[in-house]
Amino acid sequence: MNTPPHKDPMFSDDDIVAMARTVEPHDFDRIAPPPQVWKNILAELDVEVASEQAKARRVSTQSWASTRLLSAAAATLLMVGLAVAVVTYRGGDTPAPNEIVEAPAATQVASATMNDDGLPVATDETAVARVVCQGNDCFVEIDLSALPDAGNDELELWVINGDVTDMHSLGNLSTGSDTFSLPAGVGAEDFPIVDISIEPNDGDATHSGQSVLRGVFEIT
Repeated sequence: MNTPPHKDPMFSDDDIVAMARTVEPHDFDRIAPPPQVWKNILAELDVEVASEQAKARRVSTQSWASTRLLSAAAATLLMVGLAVAVVTYRGGDTPAPNEIVEAPAATQVASATMNDDGLPVATDETAVARVVCQGNDCFVEIDLSALPDAGNDELELWVINGDVTDMHSLGNLSTGSDTFSLPAGVGAEDFPIVDISIEPNDGDATHSGQSVLRGVFEIT
């Protein structure tokens, strides 16, 4: 069944025919809308633009605030680290950065004149021995008039305790002036005898008994 076309009850067929006419070229001309239309459009655009600008400002403000918070936190951590470092440096023995630390001055604590009096090996040479300490480190400085003749053997420096029951070798002498480290815990008070012996190259590390120069430290 065919449904008749819908007719607008407001218009009769005659009305529709009367309104029909041939389309003219000017019918395609653009018609400017009323001014209020533009105002309404611009008002809506202003609202949208303002909203976007406000959103951008909020994002920018949040970003700026986050950056400031991070910067402040970093600065606080840095200051705490510096404070801890200063306290650590000042509270301990470690010097602070760029702090000039002077080495302790060397101090002479004992001296002895050495000769061959009463010794198995005679020599015309003499020597002066000094105990010098710098901080916790102590040394024996030897100044010889000349090296005693040892032939093909070695000259060795010793410190010996008062009853000659203990001794320490400080090393071999090869020049007329030399410095030797004292072992930890060994000082002029407990080992007052300073001795130079002639030691054969026999691999025996003990004293040969052939002393050529000897002296006794006097505490200064």
